[in-house]
Amino acid sequence: MVVNELQSVEAFVRGLFPSTTYKQTVPKNPVADTFVIRLLTDGRANETHTSIRVDRTYQIVYYGATPADVLTKMDTLSRAIYQTERIPINASSRFIRVGAFSFSAPFQTDGDLYACIGVMETQVREERTQVAAPLIGEVSTIITEI
Repeated sequence: MVVNELQSVEAFVRGLFPSTTYKQTVPKNPVADTFVIRLLTDGRANETHTSIRVDRTYQIVYYGATPADVLTKMDTLSRAIYQTERIPINASSRFIRVGAFSFSAPFQTDGDLYACIGVMETQVREERTQVAAPLIGEVSTIITEI
């Protein structure tokens, strides 16, 4: 499930930008116009007796040629996230709900690129597996007169 959701976040980013993307692993020598999407944390909480809330934090890093390029891409991504507030989950009718997205100031990397790190807080609700209850075999009534 988590891998599909990571791929869903990647698909959302690729739908906005035809950039190179990496999942979970930062390339040793990134090139300009590259996104890296990583799962940072996964926390779960019982919400009801039938559902579990899964809180996940994703890191989205963008590498660009200039600080302006980096800021423009991250601002566009931020606006798209807040406009939709949810990301479709691949091969499902369900969604990842986005709670917050923030990003850092651009900084220069060792390879003369600029990068910016974004953090996205999300929630997904998962259905808890239910034990099948035994079926009622027979229903009968007794009527007594007084």
